[in-house]
Amino acid sequence: MQATAFWVSILIQVQEFILASLVKNLKLCKYMKILMLVPLISIFLSCNLGNSKFVLKQIDNKDILIKWYYYSYITNNSPDFVVVEKNGNKKEIYKATGTILNVMLKDHNIILKTLGPSESMVFTKHVDDEVFGYKIILDTTGTYHEKRLIPNAVKEGW
Repeated sequence: MQATAFWVSILIQVQEFILASLVKNLKLCKYMKILMLVPLISIFLSCNLGNSKFVLKQIDNKDILIKWYYYSYITNNSPDFVVVEKNGNKKEIYKATGTILNVMLKDHNIILKTLGPSESMVFTKHVDDEVFGYKIILDTTGTYHEKRLIPNAVKEGW
């Protein structure tokens, strides 16, 4: 009888221990969930989800500044922008997704080399003939092989 009472008391103590540890673990789970949120929130805040500008090419000839850039979004569907600036005035001359291959300045000509008829999205409905006294030439003879020649972007301000 003493042996049976002994085993029964051990079983009861084991049950109580398991129940106590389960309750303790559940409380820890609540704290763990909260503690898991802290690094996630800090990661999102450190990512700077604002519009980070990445410049692919910048040409400055002391008269005008030409920038070819895109914004870093969560998706990869950011359009490329070509903007010309003179004396603080900015003019967007071209906006498209995945079609601009190069931007060049020769004499008083701004040359935009793009892919020919493509499936890319071109947001610019009409390219102006000139901007700030510089003629804009749209060269659509680019090929997909030239896409590998697109320069690496540099985050603006770095």
